[in-house]
Amino acid sequence: MEFLNPHMLWGMCAVALPVIIHFWYQKKGKQLAWAASQWLLDKTSLQHRGIRLDEIPLLLIRCVLIILLAILLSQPVVKWLGKDIKKEEIHLVQADPKVASNFRFELESALKREEKVIWIGADLKPLADIGSIPKNNDGLFLLQQSINDIANDNTNLNLYLTNNQQITRLPKIFIPGTYKLKAIRDSARKLENPLIGLAEKIGKDNIIVLIDYRNPDEAETVQAGLEALKEVFGIPFNIDLKTASRTQYDWIFTDKPIAKRNAQTVYVVREGNIGDSVFENVIQVSDSLRLATSDVVQNGQLPELLGEMMIDHYHLENHLNPLSQKQLEAAFEIVRTEGVQSSNNLQKWLMLLFVLTLILERWISLNKNMARVHA
Repeated sequence: MEFLNPHMLWGMCAVALPVIIHFWYQKKGKQLAWAASQWLLDKTSLQHRGIRLDEIPLLLIRCVLIILLAILLSQPVVKWLGKDIKKEEIHLVQADPKVASNFRFELESALKREEKVIWIGADLKPLADIGSIPKNNDGLFLLQQSINDIANDNTNLNLYLTNNQQITRLPKIFIPGTYKLKAIRDSARKLENPLIGLAEKIGKDNIIVLIDYRNPDEAETVQAGLEALKEVFGIPFNIDLKTASRTQYDWIFTDKPIAKRNAQTVYVVREGNIGDSVFENVIQVSDSLRLATSDVVQNGQLPELLGEMMIDHYHLENHLNPLSQKQLEAAFEIVRTEGVQSSNNLQKWLMLLFVLTLILERWISLNKNMARVHA
């Protein structure tokens, strides 16, 4: 038997309370002289001398009540004899060449033992070898679905992953049964610029930009900076220099006051154009982005500034940094199905036994009180 709250078993120490109370009331009282007491002397002396045997059953029932209450609060889980089934070993591997290479020995040993080795993804067929790695564009987004399809209370899941910030972007991963987490920190990998593949990361085919400045030189400078990002990182910018009707812009660069702010659009404006208000989707720059007035433009740092704006707004800065062990473990949680059900059934039976014992205790106690009154 296992207990989910074993510290509650200390409550069994309270079983001494009924015994102490029982003996406390057995203490010899002070005798008072009374004329009629001689007729009751023989009877009362027999009833109050030493331990009253007729109260022993009631004392034992009260002790049992305290023991049952402590067991109930400790939430016991029974592993019935004959049901200790050997768990199936399953190895679920991220479809990444570095993960497969780092854990090649473990995975090949598992295949020799005829254990299941499966890539994370939509196709969950057991592998015959680990030489063919699928091109899985979904990354870890199918991890929970894969676990739900292959794992249960009778499996021991071995997870092979890359330790980076991508895991924290997933909802908490729930695993039935037991699991072992084996993650690698890809310290040899040079972190790529987060702007690479920006459109795919934010789920857009094109990033539609409006450049709306009163000064044409400033519009030309900003356009040149965006074109440089497009050429270097392949960001699919569609740039308009005039507002097009019925067009939903992703970014708007302007020196004009924002008349009607759209929550889905990012605005880059000069300080003071929105007053003292602060909005998550509004980025303010300290001066105009013209060659004659801006040190950033003169030093050729405008493309870098624009790139940093996008990295910060889309939260792309640290997506490859490794997690600490505590952060990694916090992303996963064990859930139980059959064990929880059996535990609930045991709790119901214990609760029924507790209630019946309590009713019996009350019945005996009331009957004894009634007998004393009539005596």
